[in-house]
Amino acid sequence: MRKFLVVLLILLAALVVGADIGGRSLAQNMIAGQVRQQFEMEQEPTVEIGGWAFLPQAFGGTYEEIVISAPSATFGEYPVEQIEVHALDVDAPLSDLMSDPQVTAGRIDGSAVLPYSILNPFLPEGITVSTEGGKPYASGELAVADLGISVPVSAALEISVQDGVVSATPTDIQVENAPTDVSGLVSSMMTVSFPVPQMPYGMTVTDAEAVSGGLRVDGTAENVPLMGAEAA
Repeated sequence: MRKFLVVLLILLAALVVGADIGGRSLAQNMIAGQVRQQFEMEQEPTVEIGGWAFLPQAFGGTYEEIVISAPSATFGEYPVEQIEVHALDVDAPLSDLMSDPQVTAGRIDGSAVLPYSILNPFLPEGITVSTEGGKPYASGELAVADLGISVPVSAALEISVQDGVVSATPTDIQVENAPTDVSGLVSSMMTVSFPVPQMPYGMTVTDAEAVSGGLRVDGTAENVPLMGAEAA
């Protein structure tokens, strides 16, 4: 009898563990599909529901943390990379999930990297950005209207962020075939600034810095709909 009870308990534990794993996987896939549709991603993001067990959270309708990550996406008009979103204190009643999914995060902390190619629309015509060793460089044929000439130019770009504004300043400027020194004029023409792009889920930008390969932007938001009619 004792052996039977032990075996029964083991079987029940295995069933519970299996149901927990299966339920977690199903919920993660559901959220991944919704996020992919919201942001028109080419592939589904990775979704991980935190916590030591899934079923108690599911029955309670509250999840400690949901982490959403993706290698790339497009937010508005900007391509972004290395996306990571931490949704905390997520409210998702089980009854709603079965019919009309409504998922709300008490708080969201997120980050993404904007590739340096986002600078291209702001630079003079004929100048484009490339990345070498993780750092941005601008080069191309620049029309200097004041002198009525076009000259090949190249320069490293120094990126800074202050008060929500991204600034790109050329350094080590190289100009070819110019009849006179136009480095000062080229510097002025290639110095650009623009607001930090808006983040998904209505996140407010809390920090931004130039990193290898792009501009890393961090943000946060509260009471954010992740799934349902009100989701972004």
